[in-house]
Amino acid sequence: MKKIIFVFTFLFAATMVSAQEVQSTESVPEDYKLTDVQYATWKTISTNWLSDDFEKIKFENKININCKSCYGVYMDVVIKINGSGKLEYYKVINGKNCGAAFTKQFEMRMMRSFLKFEYPPELRNVIFKTRLGTILKC
Repeated sequence: MKKIIFVFTFLFAATMVSAQEVQSTESVPEDYKLTDVQYATWKTISTNWLSDDFEKIKFENKININCKSCYGVYMDVVIKINGSGKLEYYKVINGKNCGAAFTKQFEMRMMRSFLKFEYPPELRNVIFKTRLGTILKC
């Protein structure tokens, strides 16, 4: 019985630490404040995602970004990559889908590739804020 209580207490404490870590986003650095090598690696991943997966997302959802009807589709997120190169968690800070709020389904579609991706050593054990998608200055 004591072992069960200990295990539940440990799991609860670990969950609370992770939740607190995700909630305190003010101290998390922006992607451009990473080291030069980390930032260059992230920009390569982000640029490839924009030119491939993001284009598919826009096509699937019939999104045409322009200054008349849809000035942007983006998500500002905090990303944490663990030591094995997997996305450990993410937290959406802000986001718009043509001026409207995101649905959970659209959010998951935006994050799908990042959840499957194995990140290179330069980005392992790193947490940072970034913008996924694009917004026009109209």
